[in-house]
Formats: sequence, structure tokens, C-alpha cells
Amino acid sequence: MRLHTIALALAATVAGLASTGGTALAQTYSFRAAHYFKEEHPWNKGLAYFADRAKEESKGRIQIDIFNGGMLGSEAQTLQFVKDGSLDFVVADPSAGSPFAKELDFFALPFLFRDYAHWQASLDGEPGKSYAQTIEAKTGMKILGYWGGSSRNVLSTKKPVTNIDDMKGFRLRLVSSPLKVNVWKAVGAAPTPIAFMETYLAMKSGVVDGMENESVSVRDMKFYEPAPYIARTEHEFTVRPLFMSKKSFDKLPADLQQIVLKAAQEATAYERKAEAEANEAAEAEMANKLNVKFNAIDKAPFKAATKPVIAEFASSMGLSDLLKTIDAIQ
Repeated sequence: MRLHTIALALAATVAGLASTGGTALAQTYSFRAAHYFKEEHPWNKGLAYFADRAKEESKGRIQIDIFNGGMLGSEAQTLQFVKDGSLDFVVADPSAGSPFAKELDFFALPFLFRDYAHWQASLDGEPGKSYAQTIEAKTGMKILGYWGGSSRNVLSTKKPVTNIDDMKGFRLRLVSSPLKVNVWKAVGAAPTPIAFMETYLAMKSGVVDGMENESVSVRDMKFYEPAPYIARTEHEFTVRPLFMSKKSFDKLPADLQQIVLKAAQEATAYERKAEAEANEAAEAEMANKLNVKFNAIDKAPFKAATKPVIAEFASSMGLSDLLKTIDAIQ
């Protein structure tokens, strides 16, 4: 009799699971996401939104924990972890992964995009899709969305940079990147590689005449204090992909893969808006409260001077066709 009762109970449980789609038996997946900045940064906001949407749409089957502030390592390290499959997601400057895939340096090319609209059309269109396929094949990292969009500009300590002639002999702080060094040499500058955390003192002491960076970082790091002049060169609109390990993606059943892709698309729109608002707020604060002087500048001579260097680097990466496709987008 007791066995009969147990059998009936099991039958009822199975029937109940069938009527609810069997969710009680569905496997859950725990993932980790990393980035290098603090909680208030747009990347963290984007990842939090992504995690919430994935959890909601999967009815709790996907759980994404976020590790910010470089807790899991530098950008170079976390990109390597995602490549290897020991980390699931990362938002990072792709060029930090160039040691294991030179193609990841492509979006560090300056003067690649004419403006924000061109940046968005390129990344959301065929060039962005083609590049994502290349990176996945080369590295095993899927690009789920292109985040970023902040413009990088030239800061100067002594006087405004109003035209390309003002760059002649200009000691510009840069990261130690052959690509960036050669590009800025082409416009007549004297590139000076200096560690990021040493840049403030280098400008204050006159070791360099200025630097290039995004407005949020300029404000947060107080770079505007020694360098209160900002020329809107907009030589780079940042491309910061949301990467996912293909190994992690392939573990998911097809329905959850689609949920991840959809959540990432929604989070991409959310992050871009958050970043644009943060950039606008930083510029307004610097201009209105911190006595920073912004000025427009003719970018055409910069683009003409750097075009051969950019073409050479794109060729060395095997991405000349991608460069042409981006140039052709209206």
C-alpha cells in the first residue's frame, strides 16, 4: 500500500511538472562578468541591466554576477580569461587583447569614424557583424554588442590647439602603442609614452604638453587642472564590446542562447544612452563649473595626414576591406 501511495505521488509530481513546462527540472546557469571601472560607471550600469533582463527572461535560469573595479584582473587578463573560457563576460578596450589577436587593435585606429552617427551605423551594420565574425573565429570570443561611443579629444596645458600646425612638436602623452605613436607622429606631434597614473604630474611639471582622453576620465582624474584646454579632435569614438566566451555560450540550450542575445541587444542600447549622458554631464560640469575651455577644430587635415598610416595598419591586420566598408557608410 505504501509503495502504491509513493507511486501515485511521483505520478502527480511528473504531471505537475508537465503542466508547468517542467521548469522545476530545468538547469540553471551561473555566469561571471567583469570590467575595470567602479559601480557608477556606464559599463557597470549596462552589465547590471543585462543581468536583470537575462534573469527575468529566463525565469531565473540565468544568473550573472558582476565583478567591477578590476577585481578579477586587468583588461588584458580578463580578455584572456574569456578567450580561455574561465570567465564568461567582459567589457573592455579590445586592444588590450591584441597580444593574442592583432585584429583586436583595429578599433584603436584614430579618425575611423566621422561622427557618432557614423560610429553607430558602422557597428550596428555590416562592418560590425563582419568584425564580430572575424574575432569569434580568431579568439573564441563572441561580441554580443558594441558599447562605448565616448569621443576622445586632445587636452593641452599652455594654450588651445586650434589647428594641425599647433601639433608640431607637441609632446603628447600616449600609451606605449606603435599604432598610436605612428599616427600622432604623422600629424607632427612628439608622442611621449607615459603610464596613465603618472600623466597628471607629467602635465603639471611640463614633461608633456598634453594628452588625449574621454571627458568622463578627464573630469574624474582631474586632468583638466594642468590641462584646461580641450580641442574637439574627436579622433576616436570608443568601441568597447561586450564579449562572451563562446565556450560559455555553447553550454546554453538554444532557447537560453536567444535570451542572452536579446538581453545583450537591449543592454547595448541602455549602456550607450548611459554613456552619452555621462559624457554630456562631464563636459557641462567642466565647461560651466571648472573653467575648462573647449574649442572646435578642423579635423580634415588630421585625417589626411593619418590616412596612409591607418591604411597600413589595417592592411597588416588583414582588415583593409573592413576599413573600406566603414568608409563607404553614409
